[in-house]
Amino acid sequence: MLRYLSIRVVRSLAVVLCLSAIVFALAHLVPGDPAALIAGENSTPQLRAQITQQLGLDQPVWSQYLTWIGNAVRGDLGSSLLDGQSVGSQVAARLPVSLELAVYAAVIAVLWGIPAGIWSAMHQGRAKDRLVNSAAFMGLAVPPFVVGTVMVLLVSTLAPAWPLFSFVPFSQDPLLNLQVLLLPAIALGIPFGATLCRYMRAAVLDVEGQDFMRTAAAKGAGRRRLMLRHALRNALVPVVTAGGLQLGVLVGGTVIVEQVFALPGLGSLIVNSITQHDFTVIQGAILALGASYVLINLVTDLVYPLIDPRIRTTGARRDG
Repeated sequence: MLRYLSIRVVRSLAVVLCLSAIVFALAHLVPGDPAALIAGENSTPQLRAQITQQLGLDQPVWSQYLTWIGNAVRGDLGSSLLDGQSVGSQVAARLPVSLELAVYAAVIAVLWGIPAGIWSAMHQGRAKDRLVNSAAFMGLAVPPFVVGTVMVLLVSTLAPAWPLFSFVPFSQDPLLNLQVLLLPAIALGIPFGATLCRYMRAAVLDVEGQDFMRTAAAKGAGRRRLMLRHALRNALVPVVTAGGLQLGVLVGGTVIVEQVFALPGLGSLIVNSITQHDFTVIQGAILALGASYVLINLVTDLVYPLIDPRIRTTGARRDG
């Protein structure tokens, strides 16, 4: 078990390191001169050259990367080129909003996706099964920002008192916080739930065809008992896999939805920084977003042995 955990942690750290290099390279491809951005349009070439030297931008790219990643390991992501604020403090202030939205969306997805997948599998080939499949395909086909835009238009017309385009922390007012994040969470939770529904249906149908299920049925176990006591636990492994990957995607998917609902999350910070050519904030925020994705997948890997103890030995043996 320890070997299994160690291998997963080392791989996750390697992925984060590779991600940091990609993020750094992409951030430096953003058009614009950081020195000109800081000094202003009417600044002299001498002043721009001085600022470039102070920022270390006259050094080779690999040297700049090593300096940045070394500081990032110590928790220093640099300062904004526009206002000089710490990138780490901005990320720390906005990341909880994105994670909170992702958690709400995941709860909504699990609440409707898992039961719908089970219900669809139990009525395979019938009208109820086709209805659930159609709803799941529709949920996957419509982008979250389209759903969010439609909900904004409908709610602003039908319920003008609904708190749109605002944010209240959970610690300040839990009920209002839930109300503010409900619509964007639904917009994100629909496609996530549709994915869980399809995986759950396929996993349950696969488990139902195995020998131990037929043996339990031959011993007199009813349909409900077969599903709850035998099928679900074995069907959860592929669903957890898909759910973990989709949850990581969900955190990144908050970028556009946060723009639609004007939420002060990490996504809106990234978009605003791109439009303002603030590459230090861009690379720090995207690194935090990518690290969150890697961390979610690491947690998913660590949950596997709890669901199926066989993975502890087979996974470690395969990795070895």
